[in-house]
Amino acid sequence: MAEYEGELLSYLSLTPHLKVLRSCGIFPLDPSSSNLKKKLHGFYIYIGFSLVILYTLLQIIHVFQVRADIEKVMDAMFLLLTFLDCIFKQVMFMKKPHKILEMLNIMKGPSFNQGLDEHRPLLVRTINHAQFLLRLFNKICIVTCFLWITLPVYLHLKKETVEFTIWVPFDTNENSKFYIVIGYVWMQTTWLGLNNSTMDIFIVYLFAQIKTQICILRLNLENLVSRCQEESKSSFHSFTEHLEWRFRGIIYHYNQIIKFSKINEEIFSSAILFQFLISGWIICTTAYRTINMKPLSGEFVSMILYMICILSELFLFCFYGNEVAHESRRLMESAYCMQWEEMPVKYRRYLIIFMERIKCSILPKAGKIVPLSINTFVQIVKTSYTFYTFLSNSNAN
Repeated sequence: MAEYEGELLSYLSLTPHLKVLRSCGIFPLDPSSSNLKKKLHGFYIYIGFSLVILYTLLQIIHVFQVRADIEKVMDAMFLLLTFLDCIFKQVMFMKKPHKILEMLNIMKGPSFNQGLDEHRPLLVRTINHAQFLLRLFNKICIVTCFLWITLPVYLHLKKETVEFTIWVPFDTNENSKFYIVIGYVWMQTTWLGLNNSTMDIFIVYLFAQIKTQICILRLNLENLVSRCQEESKSSFHSFTEHLEWRFRGIIYHYNQIIKFSKINEEIFSSAILFQFLISGWIICTTAYRTINMKPLSGEFVSMILYMICILSELFLFCFYGNEVAHESRRLMESAYCMQWEEMPVKYRRYLIIFMERIKCSILPKAGKIVPLSINTFVQIVKTSYTFYTFLSNSNAN
């Protein structure tokens, strides 16, 4: 933990994610950057977004052309849906960067970085988990996209016909043109993988940060009286003065958590809902495409890795949403666990008012409709299987 000495631990959990998002042209540069850098980076953002839109349009044209062949449609749909999901999330990042900066400023603030030793393990664990998952998902995406191009290259070297899942206005099986297209496909899909995985882990760890801050709030509430008693013995201020200051800090911290949670929901709840809605089809089309592949082939391994990424990202959304709701409900228990009987009557009244407020627990939702919970994840997987069964039966008939 010494390596994080003097750092804003809450904010530090997302600094690697911000670096990748800025490098990939998803999120603007820090406001402290020069105007020239910000303008150039803004131009870079729109160029990158335009390239993603162009690739998506080429996929849509291809799907329209092969619409009579269910096998070819399924070959293209899983990636097309992923691109549409990525575009929707990227629009949210581009539309409300000031709101995201507001959340990041809260994470830099004193209420989220109180500097107490008992808070450090919680904050450092969040940092380590966030950075580990970012590296893991980014690497899986890069490997998956590389494996996707190995089969077309192998088939081309064997002089077999290769059909891409995008429309191009020329014959892609000519040697020079083939390598141009395969390079374009590889760069665009890798770009998509890095963008999509980083955006998902960034959003997930905004929820993880809410959970961590609620855990810290619970610790502060449970130790409020004992901490004030210890501080009053080693200072010139009375127990009630310390109690007043600490209790105000707890209320302010809770208000900051609520504000952070509401901004997070305002920005990303619709993007998460859209991901939930199409993930069933993504999983379904991926499974449909994988079922006829040779086990242990590069293409099969790449699709399994892709499926793991999609399911893991969905699970993380639901898991941390569930954790936030769970920790929020436990706040009331922490209020009962503190030594409230040693507080002056005035502060007991304040505590009762505060307890009435925290009765309304934080319940993260996708689109302000679908709760982020383990049950939701199970329902998405069940729905995916239903779609898959429907497609398989339709094809069999």
